[in-house]
Amino acid sequence: MRRLTVAVVIAAIAFLVLSAVASSHSRTYHGEVWVGLKGWGGVKLGKGVLEHRTVKCTRESCPAVNYLIRGARAIVSEKPYAGWKFVRWRGACKSTRSSCTIHLAKVRPNRFGERQVHVSATFTPFAPGITRNKPIALGTNASVGQGWAVRVNSVVPNAQLLPPPPAGADYFAANVTIGYTGQGASTPENYLTWQATGSHHISYDPGSDPCPNLGPQPPLDTYDPVQSGKTVTGYICWQIPANDSSSLELYIGSGSIDYPGTTWFALH
Repeated sequence: MRRLTVAVVIAAIAFLVLSAVASSHSRTYHGEVWVGLKGWGGVKLGKGVLEHRTVKCTRESCPAVNYLIRGARAIVSEKPYAGWKFVRWRGACKSTRSSCTIHLAKVRPNRFGERQVHVSATFTPFAPGITRNKPIALGTNASVGQGWAVRVNSVVPNAQLLPPPPAGADYFAANVTIGYTGQGASTPENYLTWQATGSHHISYDPGSDPCPNLGPQPPLDTYDPVQSGKTVTGYICWQIPANDSSSLELYIGSGSIDYPGTTWFALH
C-alpha cells in the first residue's frame, strides 16, 4: 500500500510538471518591437511580427517605429543598401549576425501586461560616392545612372574672371568629362544636375549661381545630345562664398542630397 501511495505521488508530480511545460509552450505572448536604423539599409520583419515588410532608411538615421509581435519570439533580418554594409544590432539583439531573434517570453511585461523591446540596425558605407564623407576622388570615372559616367578632372578654386566676384565671394570651376554608354543618344541636361555644397550646407547651382560667361573655357556642353560611346569635356563654374571653397563637393542626382541615387565627387 505504501509503494502504491509513493507511485501515485510521483505520477501526480510528473503530471503537474508536464502540464506546466505544455502551458508555457501554448501561452500566447503579445508585445511590440521598436525598429530603428542608422545608415542606408533595411530591416526585414519576419516570423512573429504581425506586419511582414521591410523597414527602410536612406538617411544618416531614421527614428524607431513600433510593430506588433504575437508569439514567444520574433525574427528580424538586415538588408543593406547597395554600397553599404551591415555593422551590428543594438538593443534587444547585440550581435553582428544577419538575423536577430527576439525572445519575447524573456521580456518582463509592463503594468499593462505588454512586452516592449527596442532593436536597431547600423549600416556603414564602403563604396566611394555614396555619401559626402567619402566622395569619388579627382580623376576617377564613375557611373551615375541612366547610362552616364562622370569624371572630375581638375578644379580651379579661385578662378580669375571678369568682372571680379563680389566681396567675400569666389568663382569656383571644375573641369569635367561626361560619357554616355546607353542606346542611341541622350542629352545631359535631361538627366544630370550639377549641384555643389560646402560647409555652409547651401546648394550652389551653375544656373542660379553663375560665373561670368559660364566660367573658364570651354564650358561643359549639356544641351546637345551625346552619342553612345562618346564623351564631352568642359568646365562647370559656380559663384560661392570664399570661405566655402575648401569644403566644396559636387553631387549629381535628383538635386536632393538625401536621395539614394545621388553620387558625390570630391572638388579638392
